[in-house]
Amino acid sequence: MIKNILTFTILLFLNISLFGQALPIGLDGKFDDWTSDAAQFTDNENDGASFDLLSFKVSNDSNYLFIQFALDREIQLNYGNNLYLEIDGDNNSSTGYSVNGIGAELGIDFGTKTFYFNTASGTVQISPYDIGFIALPTVTSDTFEIAVDRNAVPDGVNQLFTSETIKICFKDNASGGDYMPDEGTTFSYTFDNTPVEAYNYIDFEKNNSGDIRLMTYNTLKDGLISSDNQRVAAFQRIITAVNPDIITFSECWNTTQYQAKNILDTWLPLSGGKHWTCIKNDAGNITCSKFNIPEYYSIDPTYINRITANVIDLPSSYPKDFLVINAHFKASGGSTNDAIRQDQADAIIKFIREIKTSGSGITFPYGTPFVISGDLNLVGLSQQQTTLLTGDIQDNATFGNDIKPDWDNTDLSDIISFHTDKRVATTHQEEGSPYWPGRLDYTIASDIGATVSKTFTVSTNEMSAERLSQYNLQQNDTKIASDHLPKVTDFSIDGYTNISSVIENTDFILYPNPAKNKYFSVISNNRKIIKDIQISNITGKIIFSEKTDSSKISINLSGFPSGIYFVRIKTENSHKILKLIL
Repeated sequence: MIKNILTFTILLFLNISLFGQALPIGLDGKFDDWTSDAAQFTDNENDGASFDLLSFKVSNDSNYLFIQFALDREIQLNYGNNLYLEIDGDNNSSTGYSVNGIGAELGIDFGTKTFYFNTASGTVQISPYDIGFIALPTVTSDTFEIAVDRNAVPDGVNQLFTSETIKICFKDNASGGDYMPDEGTTFSYTFDNTPVEAYNYIDFEKNNSGDIRLMTYNTLKDGLISSDNQRVAAFQRIITAVNPDIITFSECWNTTQYQAKNILDTWLPLSGGKHWTCIKNDAGNITCSKFNIPEYYSIDPTYINRITANVIDLPSSYPKDFLVINAHFKASGGSTNDAIRQDQADAIIKFIREIKTSGSGITFPYGTPFVISGDLNLVGLSQQQTTLLTGDIQDNATFGNDIKPDWDNTDLSDIISFHTDKRVATTHQEEGSPYWPGRLDYTIASDIGATVSKTFTVSTNEMSAERLSQYNLQQNDTKIASDHLPKVTDFSIDGYTNISSVIENTDFILYPNPAKNKYFSVISNNRKIIKDIQISNITGKIIFSEKTDSSKISINLSGFPSGIYFVRIKTENSHKILKLIL
């Protein structure tokens, strides 16, 4: 749709004006930080042809405009729809593109991934990266959240937002499509410049030296052995700074396991004459480990050959092995690729069913920690993600019965990894392309046998010079290395205990500690909301577990013997482990 500068017409419109409520929104596609304080608009129902626009919410911080919107059915946001978002950045209906009583400087055609910037000089097509655009989730959904940079200069000359009050309009451009607000009504939003809670940067260091660090990284067409020395040097700085124990590499189409081993032995040499173990058992994935990999299984449908399960032989200080499923799902949209990804997801659940079933030939002990790790390319139907989390197999005739995949017959956990220096969980970015940043790389884990201690994604272009220097990184390292970002997760393995390695962290206080009468409180020093608390004894057995939504929790352990315990505290984007003495 080619946009033209407004021809002014006098119309009578109802204007709904709302003042903003600044909020620390984290872009992860989960929506739980959208509180009732956000400005909200509810649309009339049953007035859409292809789909019904239901509502939207608006908020901001000092850097971004945030919008969350809901429809009456799931859609693929970046494909196959006629949905537009129009934003009047100067609050002037006589400038920009005329639509529903506003003059829009910014127009986004979601279905074709086309972005328009309308100025007095004319209309130009811009990139989503020109306005810092992010939209999640990447899979189909009936609810989405987006971010737009408040300081964007899309054409390099003109500011996008020149007024503190803006207007917003959604429209389905299909025949008989819905408007939100309805035609004849405009929605105004005024930015709230009250500072929000500062983002706590995530440090690279482990919370506990005994944690097992897993990194998944798509190397973009054999980046580890690239002829471009700048790319290889960037990979070396990133991998050295992260210092993972296990790596699931993908897109190593022409990289051999021996090349990967030699690279890691050079970049991250092991002590005591030990060497990295690297296994390549499929088309392009290499699983690398500081520990031995005695067994591995090809579990992908044979016509794809892009998933391998690897048994990581952890040292004797850990009670069980660690099972890592390195997966690289079929890329791109469309029904054919969706069907292939669904088969891949079904195949993984089939394998998990087998490892839980006695007599299957590959049975693992109850509580063996396992994880699905890799570039899952979840860019189509949400069912593929649902299958991996819940065990809902779609092709039961081929892959067998559904099963709740975790050891305790519950769902698996989707581990969200925010950037170390920004409240966003994207893992893929490709400037110069029409594809806006997405969440393509996943860590999906069992909750039995291991606990997530820390998780983060590295994006060096968001880090300060001081932070880059701290980790010997350079500003453009992640951009130069790959179009994917490295996603990192630390697992505390149940049954492993190294008391001296537990870090007492000033983010939280255990008081009193020692707790002589066995009553104590967990208190957040920086008003972070505690989501989950688990307490384990020195053998790793969990003796207390509670989900919460508070910054202070009081606990009574009077029924347990005196000794040393470990308190695992989970917030929205981090885990901490503190030592408690009863």
